Amino acid sequence: MTVPPEYKLSGVVEKAVLKQAVANILPAEILERPKSGMMVPVHLGFKKFWQRQARDLLLSKKAAIAPYFERDSIVQWLDYQGDTWGRYGAKLWLLASLEIWLQNNK
Repeated sequence: MTVPPEYKLSGVVEKAVLKQAVANILPAEILERPKSGMMVPVHLGFKKFWQRQARDLLLSKKAAIAPYFERDSIVQWLDYQGDTWGRYGAKLWLLASLEIWLQNNK
């Protein structure tokens, strides 16, 4: 956090100083590849391990997200239905995170 901004970005190259620091130990394919998101394996997690807890959290009568989201959509996502792209885990992760944040920051 204390690295000056001009060292973090060189033109359009992000993490310029870091890339320079490891240039002699990492191949160019790694250093020059495009940015990609870090995926959390939540799809399987919600389906296999956290479905009941997510259902209790998100469908509770006291859920802080209730005024903002349609309950039927949440029920569909918890049942892994109604999404063309099948990104249920990511949606449930975001909703659960928002619910917990709202509960803690009323």
